[in-house]
Amino acid sequence: MRGMDKFNVVMIIAAILLISFGLFSGTMVNEKVAVNCLEVQGYSDIKVIDHAWFFIPFRGGDRGDSARFHMRAVNPAGKEVDVYVFSGWLFKGATIRTM
Repeated sequence: MRGMDKFNVVMIIAAILLISFGLFSGTMVNEKVAVNCLEVQGYSDIKVIDHAWFFIPFRGGDRGDSARFHMRAVNPAGKEVDVYVFSGWLFKGATIRTM
């Protein structure tokens, strides 16, 4: 690290940590948020099929979304449906999107 002072090293480490957190924060979103979102809307018999966390805004989510859950459930009309539930990491709620 010849020619680099401590400040530059700290800034590089901080940048790596921020980028990593931005890319992998969706792994920390709990599926209970998605299940609760569906239950509140009247869905039942909820099963989590998949949990995606990479490039969520490019997979149909909002730019504030960190995770996408593919779920199968029985809707309030009594039909089995596949839905996506998008959720953010901290203060964002969840959004249900049908296929």
